[in-house]
Amino acid sequence: MTTKAKNKEHIRLTDRDHEIRLAAFARCAELMHDHGGAVPWYAIQEGFEFGGEQVYLAGKARGIHRPRQMKRGVLSIKTTKPRKGRTARYDDALVGDGYFSYAFQGDDPSNHDNTCLREAFEDQSPLIYFYALVPSIYQILYPCYLMEWNPGNLFCTVAIGSQFELAQPSEVRETAVGQYKVAQPSAAHEPKSPIERRYSTIEAKVRLHQAEFRELVLSAYDRRCSVSGLPIPELLQAAHIIPDRDERGQPDITNGICLSILHHTAYDRNLLGIDPDGRIVVAESVLEQHDGPTLETAIKALHGQQIRLPRHELDRPNRDYLAERFDAFRRAA
Repeated sequence: MTTKAKNKEHIRLTDRDHEIRLAAFARCAELMHDHGGAVPWYAIQEGFEFGGEQVYLAGKARGIHRPRQMKRGVLSIKTTKPRKGRTARYDDALVGDGYFSYAFQGDDPSNHDNTCLREAFEDQSPLIYFYALVPSIYQILYPCYLMEWNPGNLFCTVAIGSQFELAQPSEVRETAVGQYKVAQPSAAHEPKSPIERRYSTIEAKVRLHQAEFRELVLSAYDRRCSVSGLPIPELLQAAHIIPDRDERGQPDITNGICLSILHHTAYDRNLLGIDPDGRIVVAESVLEQHDGPTLETAIKALHGQQIRLPRHELDRPNRDYLAERFDAFRRAA
């Protein structure tokens, strides 16, 4: 095969890989929409159809995944959360204002998986990041790009890009920085600058903070509203006891309570309070009102009842936080 023919074949394969990525991104958008941003593994592992074949979005056993239909780079990377005897604590890996750090497979930077990952770095080809919120539940980040390659410390860094960068594959060059390399995207395709990608990554981490907090809290309460018992996840939220605007208002399970949208709003507006013993108190201004069954059954009937607590004691609300929040409720009532 002549050099010209080889170049044409390389372009053909690269374009096909890019088409597969775009189809994969479209499928990920559907999954995020259908599952409200918290996608179960069983939905991810079904993959999607492309060119009459089934393409898998990720591998079950391995974090770095290139489907057999692709010739270069990777389609996705994945992190997992192990199952434990109780709900996992909040993930400190999200703390910080830098890129995501992603560990190599094993301790050999030149093994097959890491070589595929290196190709994605060299090409600056977009990929999918399946980030585990809790065991078997993922938020999907895309398009992502590998920004630093550090074989000495066996990791690379991951940045969040933009949909506008997906028109065609990017050309890149590398610049050595110490013992690792930093990708320098070609200006021809106008990708986001490293600074813009860093901001996008920080924003993505904030979204993951919120999504992980919700999943941890809902899992701790068995996906039921703690005051009404409502078992419909689409109508449930993770309510902060100490507001997140407070420096102590960390997205930790003990600072959260699973509430329906209705009761979360009532809690935030001080129409409903919860004392340190978990007793529900409805504001006098609400108790004095008389209306239809929704008010009577969904709000007023809760007065004096106990909230449903998580099974695991370490996941239960912080009593000091409840006391402080209940004092604020009393002052507002």
